[in-house]
Amino acid sequence: MIMYGSKVYLRAIELSDKEILKGFMNDSEIEYCLGGWSFPISDYHQEEWIMSLKPSEHTLRCMIVEKEEEITIGTVVLTNIDYKNGTAEIHIKIKKDFCGKGYGTDTVKTLTAYAFQELRLQCIYAFINAYNRASQKLFERMGFLREGVLRNRIYKKGSYHDLYVYSILSKNEDGNRE
Repeated sequence: MIMYGSKVYLRAIELSDKEILKGFMNDSEIEYCLGGWSFPISDYHQEEWIMSLKPSEHTLRCMIVEKEEEITIGTVVLTNIDYKNGTAEIHIKIKKDFCGKGYGTDTVKTLTAYAFQELRLQCIYAFINAYNRASQKLFERMGFLREGVLRNRIYKKGSYHDLYVYSILSKNEDGNRE
């Protein structure tokens, strides 16, 4: 199933996506902005990873495609999907030259709407590095509220950094909580 937003659509990962995915994994600037880490990835290992992907009820991986030009510009993922408690974590990566142009906003809006309306989830959350102001602004613009701080939770470039916890509830997609 393809999920359509106003500027993007979200589709499954294909083998032809190996270059963009490998590029994200091998880009030190992108890695610094995110909470995780990775070793350098080769063509072979990226292709092997894609080939190993199986459908999972706890993870939804999508490629972000710009609708007008049909250009694949990023990836968005829901992980730790918990149907009992109605929660999931969202992750997003977009190519640098497409940042700040509304594609991230449309992607988050499209995926959270799907999660709330089709998966019947009630809370989507994100962990964002304290120094990643662009991601904080994106999620705040979408109605996510900063709920707390995980102190010294990640290690990047020789020091520990805080992570901010953001979330949005389905009944309050505008971010206003009662």
